[in-house]
Amino acid sequence: LSNKVTAMTDSTRQSRPATPNEKGIVDRLLTTEFNGSDTLRRQAASGTVHAADLGGVLILAFDIPANVPRAHLEKRIPVEAEGRDADGMGIHFLLHVVDGLLKEIEIFREDSQPIKRLPNAEQLALITN
Repeated sequence: LSNKVTAMTDSTRQSRPATPNEKGIVDRLLTTEFNGSDTLRRQAASGTVHAADLGGVLILAFDIPANVPRAHLEKRIPVEAEGRDADGMGIHFLLHVVDGLLKEIEIFREDSQPIKRLPNAEQLALITN
């Protein structure tokens, strides 16, 4: 995932290290303290990613090693964030956790149109669920 949304998908489903922008988004989402946030930060540091565009919904999926500790969370989406696209439309970032493992970040515009430009991670307003 780059700030410019021109190459939002990986040509293969092979995992790779997170780009600086992707890492910034993950780090920003996990700056919020909640039960399990420390465990998720460690998972993010040890995992790899792949990106996909599912018809306007961008997915940054994580591949986390099986032997890492799992987070004990009550909700699938413990934190989310909101930013603005280049035209001012809201963009939402939802962090999904499945079976205690960091699963994906789902990214979409409020009006379901294609994202023009992702906001910088430091511009994201965080919402703890």
